[in-house]
Amino acid sequence: MEPPQLIRIANISGRYLVFDPDAVSALRRKANTNGTLVGTTPQQPTQNIFLGLPIELRPEEVDALIRTNVAYVVDDVAAHQSALQSLDHDSRRAYISSLRLRKQTAHKVFAEMNAQKASIAAKKAERQRDSTSTPASTNPATPDDLKSDGSPFSRNSQVTLLGVTPTSSVNYVSPNAHALPVEPRNSEQGSLCQFMLGNGYYMTPGLRFGARYSVYPGDPLRFHAHFMANEYGWEEEIPILDIVGGGRLATAVKKAFLIGGRPPSTSPDTALPAVRSFSIEWAGM
Repeated sequence: MEPPQLIRIANISGRYLVFDPDAVSALRRKANTNGTLVGTTPQQPTQNIFLGLPIELRPEEVDALIRTNVAYVVDDVAAHQSALQSLDHDSRRAYISSLRLRKQTAHKVFAEMNAQKASIAAKKAERQRDSTSTPASTNPATPDDLKSDGSPFSRNSQVTLLGVTPTSSVNYVSPNAHALPVEPRNSEQGSLCQFMLGNGYYMTPGLRFGARYSVYPGDPLRFHAHFMANEYGWEEEIPILDIVGGGRLATAVKKAFLIGGRPPSTSPDTALPAVRSFSIEWAGM
């Protein structure tokens, strides 16, 4: 990807977050990375069933994106503080103008919707008047008296009360401000994730299946997971109960249990690390 197309990942209190919906879409389509939705809506701040933006990325996913030159990490707090302190009068005026333009656009859309509703209501009232042959003086409502949406408030009052809350600060924070020189970690942890992502798989947290990752052959919205995966160090002893339990559980839910790790002799600097993996399936079930 070209440098202007690099995806901005915000580092906030050690968590890697992506707020831009276009960046989230690009991650899903081009980098096999969907992350985990962790945001709530302003109208329902306590809801925890259908979460929204931002998405949170695991450290190993961020490592994979940096290695493949897809994204970069920014200290988001420092970037915002610097932008607010150095924001000159012209920049502030331009930002306020952009907010006003967005509000005017929302007003226009809202007015068009109200005009369409008023036209439909007027035609409906006219058909009712023609069908009942009721004199105009006794008609319960005329087109001039109809409200745009049936509420006791007029259209003008609704437009006046309409406000736009910005959901992103890209208009006044420089995209490349305070980019962190994050180097991919030279450790065995995360190599399996990078290896699977590099081979076109999608990965989500696999806690509900008793594993570290759920591995999908394509977008999780279209496919079921094929593997439940755990990563181990090359010299790490793997408890036999982990293999038995993981194999039985994965097979019971029609998946295979995958374990893997990176040999210590291989170089971690490559975009796709060499990983030795094994697929375990419990027979006779």
